[in-house]
Amino acid sequence: MTDRERFLDTARKYIGVNGNYVCNTKLRLGMIVDWCAYSISSIMKDCGFIRKYQGGIYGFASDAAREDNGKYGEWFKKGTKTPQPGDYIMFRYSSFLNPIDKYSASHVGIVEKVNGNTLTTLEGNVDGYGSDWAGTSSFKRKTRYLSSGDVYAFYRPYWQGEKKTTSTGTSSDTQSDIDVIYQVHTVGGAWLPNVRNLEDFAGLENRAIDGIRISVSKGHIRYRVKLVGNTNYLPWVRDREDFAGILGKKIDCVQMEFYGLSHTATYRTEYRVSTTGRTGYLPWVKNYNLIDSNGYAGVIGMPIDKLQVRIVKK
Repeated sequence: MTDRERFLDTARKYIGVNGNYVCNTKLRLGMIVDWCAYSISSIMKDCGFIRKYQGGIYGFASDAAREDNGKYGEWFKKGTKTPQPGDYIMFRYSSFLNPIDKYSASHVGIVEKVNGNTLTTLEGNVDGYGSDWAGTSSFKRKTRYLSSGDVYAFYRPYWQGEKKTTSTGTSSDTQSDIDVIYQVHTVGGAWLPNVRNLEDFAGLENRAIDGIRISVSKGHIRYRVKLVGNTNYLPWVRDREDFAGILGKKIDCVQMEFYGLSHTATYRTEYRVSTTGRTGYLPWVKNYNLIDSNGYAGVIGMPIDKLQVRIVKK
């Protein structure tokens, strides 16, 4: 289990606890105060991560970002990066009139899952009532939306072992200096936000994909798709000159290839998909071939709903 996974696993065990447990039983503050940030500090303390990923026990929503930015982690405003599990999510509500600085926030939680615009979070000091909000609130799993005006910024600890290499999949190759940017369109929906490398996945759980757009920071990438019920692939698309797919028609198979640099042979495209009704991803595919099922991502006849792409250096 990685440190990030351990942090999230510990946070899930807090679901249902109240402010008295966090403030007095765990942190021995001797009083119950607005405790959203204290709950994260308590989780970090349980994991032994204070002074590793967070500089101290903080009690205000913005303190970890303000005190630790660049030392133990990285603060970033919404829209500049794609959030990922383990990030702190910070909120600014309309009643928050006097921010001290750019880090100031009125509430903070933990991102548990990212699914396009939908974020599943773990938050303390929520859903209280009456004059004793802190005393009646609890630690809960919430659904938030990235497009919400209340979502302001994020803070990402420098999780050990996850800054330079790709940590998912079976390839032993490292992420290259070439960025790949991709997005998908869902059947009956819209184009979802762009994803960079493996910061997230493109798609929505159990929502079939009918369009794909991809570009790279150097060289070129070509890609093509096959539609459910069809035998042949649609024409190749290069970069963002068009998109691969036909809106309204579900995609079941994808092929990709990186090319266009004098040293292209030192790089390759790796990509994987998930199919509707499936919780995990299919294996990574390296470039493509016309011989067997190792040459495409997908299962014939099963619509894909999530996509990840990376350019690796061999």
